[in-house]
Amino acid sequence: MSSRLTQVLYALLASYGVLILTRFMLIAFYPEAFQSLSISELLLSFFYGLRVDTAVIFTFSGLQILVLLMPVKSIEHPRARKLIGGLWGVAIAVIFVINYADNLYFGFVGRHVMNELKVIGNDWDILVQMAFEAYWPHTLAAIIGSILIITLFVKIFSTPLQTTQSRKQEWMLIPLVIVLIFLGIRGKVTGISFGISDAFAVNKLASGNLALNGTFCIYRSGYAKSAHHDALPKEEAIATVKMLLSSDKTRFPDPEYPLMRKFAPKGNMKNYNVVIVMLESWSAKYVDAFTHNGFKVTPHFDALAESGLKFVNFYANGQRSLAGITAVFTGILPPYGSQSFGEGLELGGLSYLASLADQNGYETISMQSSNRGSFRVDKLSELAGFRHYYGAEDIPHVGKEKGHPHFGAWDGDMLKFLLSNLNSAKEPFLSFAFTSTTHTPYHIPDEKYRIYPHEPNGRGGFLNTMKYVDDEIGNFMAEAKKQPWFDRTVFFFMADHCMGNDLRGEQSAFDTNDTNVLPQNHIPLIVYAPKLFKPATVYTTGSQADMLPTIADLLGWEQPFATVSTSLFDAGADHFAYLSAGDISSLTDGESAVTYNANVFLESIGEANATARLKHSLLGIDTALPYLLHRNRWYKSE
Repeated sequence: MSSRLTQVLYALLASYGVLILTRFMLIAFYPEAFQSLSISELLLSFFYGLRVDTAVIFTFSGLQILVLLMPVKSIEHPRARKLIGGLWGVAIAVIFVINYADNLYFGFVGRHVMNELKVIGNDWDILVQMAFEAYWPHTLAAIIGSILIITLFVKIFSTPLQTTQSRKQEWMLIPLVIVLIFLGIRGKVTGISFGISDAFAVNKLASGNLALNGTFCIYRSGYAKSAHHDALPKEEAIATVKMLLSSDKTRFPDPEYPLMRKFAPKGNMKNYNVVIVMLESWSAKYVDAFTHNGFKVTPHFDALAESGLKFVNFYANGQRSLAGITAVFTGILPPYGSQSFGEGLELGGLSYLASLADQNGYETISMQSSNRGSFRVDKLSELAGFRHYYGAEDIPHVGKEKGHPHFGAWDGDMLKFLLSNLNSAKEPFLSFAFTSTTHTPYHIPDEKYRIYPHEPNGRGGFLNTMKYVDDEIGNFMAEAKKQPWFDRTVFFFMADHCMGNDLRGEQSAFDTNDTNVLPQNHIPLIVYAPKLFKPATVYTTGSQADMLPTIADLLGWEQPFATVSTSLFDAGADHFAYLSAGDISSLTDGESAVTYNANVFLESIGEANATARLKHSLLGIDTALPYLLHRNRWYKSE
């Protein structure tokens, strides 16, 4: 026998137990991600985690708690209580599954999932396939855990009730319960309710990552439009960013669009062809030409790096493919709180790489080896102005690869298809191609690529697929050199983001030294055009967002554009990389770096004066970019 109150208290303890368990799982999965926290900081972060858990539990179980405490005869019936208690258990089971999946996602990006679910689009089938193939043990564990949770909650509320208080006393308890549920959801008595940026017990990224969980981040990021971007006065912010983007080459033609700029006329255009190849998950640390770790899986890419321009301080603007594509196509990333590219960001008025190319007489081609709609690259390519777009459905299998890749077409087939399209394209042309074979789960097309012990979700599997893609890059470039357009073409090779398994405790098996200031975003960039550039190692700091101004500068385009980036070939510009992932943004000049969580600055790297300048510049970007986008004063198309 038990009372209403004791049943609810037992269920609350079980709810907290489940959420705390998923937090311990996060630490067990990625212990190195939290090594920077001292014991006191760890405990304080756990306390903040309890605040997060309270908000989650009361948000999704508050109604069940209230109903179960009401002294109403119909709710005293065992069937009614088991039903309502079971619904509470279902809610906690769903939270458990979300947090479990989020823990796995954390290994790829080093943070919790946020509003990415809104932009998955046509890729649900891929996620389901991954869940029941590559991650089936985790899926099975989540299913078993859910069943046990629901069973536990039904059992708690199956116990016969024993009334120990009068009905009047029980009704008097209800207003107090309502207030407690309300406060639990808000997390605060006054002010704005407890949010993602409030979860940092100390100014360390690890602290917030430990306190937060996937469920809280997903539904709290739904309030994204209320994000504050007012750290600096608007005019000061605009002036700060304008100074950051200015150089002797640039002009700002329209005061109504204060950060829209163009390059001063050169007197002649250089109609070089442009080929951009974006490589799935190629961290710089695995490319020997960049970090000299001796993996020996990229000999062809290394040869290109040594005979072209090798940019060793180049960064991915984000941690997901969509961020990299957005940066290359538009030169910006969505400010925290705004919609993603393809989901509304474009309504603020953006400049697009392919549209500028089209205005300058270029034929434009975009493709990926994944299916057409994967990552919505079909829609994003259309928005960005590409005239032709192709996906795996369009790419024939003409190579010697055995079996089928996990996603779409083999990269070798896509690169052959790209070459065929370039051969038939009208010059000048600009093309973008995005690979996929190095995306987990890793499949190799032949045993000759089994250089390391192959794991579908491990680093060895990644390196083996990297070796395959490197061979295909070598084949592609060997054939490209035979074509009449080769001498008039500039090739850009870069990654979309870093490899996502770097938090999974495999450091003992692989030496992965990377001394760059933000190694988690450090990717390779090769600019290859032997008739135009002598081989050189370039230390200029840059990011994917630099592609638009860099190409416009290189080719002599005179149309205006608007980006949070500068040309890599502009010697008079301030060179920087602005990086963003959810509510976390960073700014680096290659030697120093600062990180901001939409509320306070976290870790800073470098000399005090340098980090102070970076902080002011980052706040300027964080204020000016959303302000101008929201007021449609970012870019005006001609």
